[in-house]
Amino acid sequence: MPSQIHTREKEDESGRLKTWKMYELEEYRWINYSEAKELGDNIAACLQQNGLKAVKASLLNTVRHLTSSIACFMLGAVVTTAYDSMPPDAVAHIIKETNPKAVLTEVTLMSTLSEAFNLLPESCKVHTVFYTGERFEAPDALDKLQNNRKLQDATIVRLDTAHEQSGLAKMRQTPDNLALIMYTSGTSGTPKGVELTHGNIIASMGAAEHLVSELLSGADHTYIGFLPLAHVLEFLLEFIFITMGIPVGYGTVRTLMPDSVSGPGGQGKGKGDLEALQPTIMAGVPSVWERIRNGITGQLEKKPWVIRKMFYATVELKWLLLQLFGRENVITRIIDKTVFYPIRSKTGGHLMYGLAGGAPISFDTHKFIFSTVCFLLQGYGLTECCGLGAVTLPMFGPLTGVIGPPSPSIEFRLVDVPETDYVAEQDKGELWLRGPSVMRGYYAQPELTKEALTEDGWFRTGDVAHVRKDGMIAIIDRAKNLVKLSHGEYIALEALESIYRNSKDIQNICVVANSNMSHIVAVVEAVDQHADKASLIQELQNTAKKANCSRAETVKDIVITQDVDWSEKFLTTSGKLKRKELYKAYENDIKQIYSQ
Repeated sequence: MPSQIHTREKEDESGRLKTWKMYELEEYRWINYSEAKELGDNIAACLQQNGLKAVKASLLNTVRHLTSSIACFMLGAVVTTAYDSMPPDAVAHIIKETNPKAVLTEVTLMSTLSEAFNLLPESCKVHTVFYTGERFEAPDALDKLQNNRKLQDATIVRLDTAHEQSGLAKMRQTPDNLALIMYTSGTSGTPKGVELTHGNIIASMGAAEHLVSELLSGADHTYIGFLPLAHVLEFLLEFIFITMGIPVGYGTVRTLMPDSVSGPGGQGKGKGDLEALQPTIMAGVPSVWERIRNGITGQLEKKPWVIRKMFYATVELKWLLLQLFGRENVITRIIDKTVFYPIRSKTGGHLMYGLAGGAPISFDTHKFIFSTVCFLLQGYGLTECCGLGAVTLPMFGPLTGVIGPPSPSIEFRLVDVPETDYVAEQDKGELWLRGPSVMRGYYAQPELTKEALTEDGWFRTGDVAHVRKDGMIAIIDRAKNLVKLSHGEYIALEALESIYRNSKDIQNICVVANSNMSHIVAVVEAVDQHADKASLIQELQNTAKKANCSRAETVKDIVITQDVDWSEKFLTTSGKLKRKELYKAYENDIKQIYSQ
């Protein structure tokens, strides 16, 4: 069960007028299957007594979110999800489109919810708002919500996890019944609601369990969940592990590592979630793995030059051994227990398998985590295919840059991309998916559904894939992110961004290509916002040269963003670029560097 998190203010050690939130965590407390069932039944009884018979929106990843989702399924209600990072207008869009009878939220999200209600038309009415959490976590938020004019006729109820179960009427579900309307975080435009049936979920779970059951047998495992349950990958994994008898503990992105965790009473340092829970399995979007890598290398930079040199040499040695033998061996285990022990202890010391999903992970980050932390699997899945399309497994060896073979519940097909060199006969093309785990459509969006799904059930992913000679599949581009420059050469934006993210001084990058120009530029989030522009350009060009990029694929100029956290403004929850929003924000700067 997740710890109670208390905020503590702390002054910036550099002396600047900035405060940090430090989180004091309690010890983990566990509940067994019988207790979890009782909790789910109690929540279902509370929801039913307060009139829940239709859609609800859930906003946070906690044990209450998971059990309340199960409670809704018991009642035959459809669950609608929204990311806790979504702005009020996106939440308002979801509520307006699905017209839920009830909303489930946390106290800490009530301000966002209240602003969302202010944007709704008078005709959109929510009957009940259920909430969890304590008033002290957001003292004014509850009052703000209760005083909202749009909720005058609504009932605001604290979710009762000890509710009397008498009269609880459960509904039997069928595979074709709608279970979830899972909204994508959206790289641009309005979020889309993906309709997933109970059959979709079971098909995806069954395929995943078939893939990993042998891998996870013979050891006691614990999974740490910290991604939002509005993310299909997290939703799927937690249900899979629960059915396999693997305990699930909860954390948050902020408290995974000990940097933002205080000791008792806000004094000193405490253990991060990973160190406290000691999980064996963890899943994260690329930005999470990059944050772990940056945290390790940041601490390493404080060490003497000789130690740094030896460390990176050992990383290269272990990677070479993994490539040579295809698996762990006596030498790599000795390296793990000596050189990399301090790193592994910060992640609990027992982490065996990590899963990167939601977006492509850079080669350097994949290699670093693989060598120093744990075996890192690369997954491929979309909300539209219920989270699982393909995944690499240890039996395939230490692979990077591929997503593995198709999931047992999915068919793959390659289709030519017009006016490009991506031709299906040459094992390259747009990837289409079909199978029992593929969505039935987008909620209340028949035109979008028609664009995405063919009449015979193929889902057009928009991803360009390559089938290698060994049968492994690699995602090499996005069909919509191919731009032809003025001299006729095509530029693959996402593929180039994956290359440039390997630059040591670059936190994030968005490559910009203009069809009227013969070269490309980029907008970058530098590790050091005050870095010299010429030096950054040189670093990017060196990276391009190492990757054998063509002249047209080499960045000629850049815009460096200032005082902007891309993870909050320009990246989705899964770490994908909100390209249109970024273009709009820096439109004038981009025009200026192109004019030069």
